Amino acid sequence: MKSGIFSTFLSVALSVFILTGCSKDDETPDTTTTTTNEFSYDDSFGVFVAVKSISTQTVGGITIPVEVNTATAAFMESAGSSTLVDGGAVSINNKSLKKVQNNAYIYDDLLNPLDLSTITWTAAGNSNVPAINKTVNRGFPSFSGADALPASISKASGFSISLANKVSNADSVIIVVASNNKSAYKIVAGNAASVNFSSSDLSGVEASATGLVSVSPYNISTETISSKKYYFINESVYTKATVNITQ
Repeated sequence: MKSGIFSTFLSVALSVFILTGCSKDDETPDTTTTTTNEFSYDDSFGVFVAVKSISTQTVGGITIPVEVNTATAAFMESAGSSTLVDGGAVSINNKSLKKVQNNAYIYDDLLNPLDLSTITWTAAGNSNVPAINKTVNRGFPSFSGADALPASISKASGFSISLANKVSNADSVIIVVASNNKSAYKIVAGNAASVNFSSSDLSGVEASATGLVSVSPYNISTETISSKKYYFINESVYTKATVNITQ
């Protein structure tokens, strides 16, 4: 059974839509799911995700990089549950996250940017969630091949991305191809040499001149608090925007 933690985590990877111009009223992108080496989170009572997002967009022949740091957290009703519960006030590096309607927590104050050079999470807790104070000692993963991400993709031909010797400090990597609220993704091991998308993999992705491709390496630390296991994830999202996706 796919757990709530993975759904929350994937939504972070897909949040690149917000960073590349989609309005808050847009629907969550549909996904064509093709995964390998997916972690099992069925033992988790909660997840904390710190995200460094680096996107590039080419305008008039000039490539413009944009970096945004954000964070999200969620607490499960029971281990691996898709039902989220209130965990009290949550903060990262003394900056408060906002609780949204489904009890997930997000940091979206882009006018007060996060410094993720160090990471300390706190949660006040309540009857369902213990008080949590966790400093994450693992650094952020990285991907050195962002400049070589494709500017155009043919759905009929498919495409591949080289990862060999380009990913560091990662347990796994999420690769997303998306346009017009339709997307496909794969998950591969952090030491994978490459990832391939076939025409079948891309069948649900719409042709568009404003597509995107993202490569998101991440690593995971865990801690058991009051007999409940919590996951702490560092993720770096590298996105190529305005990708021309053709039939």
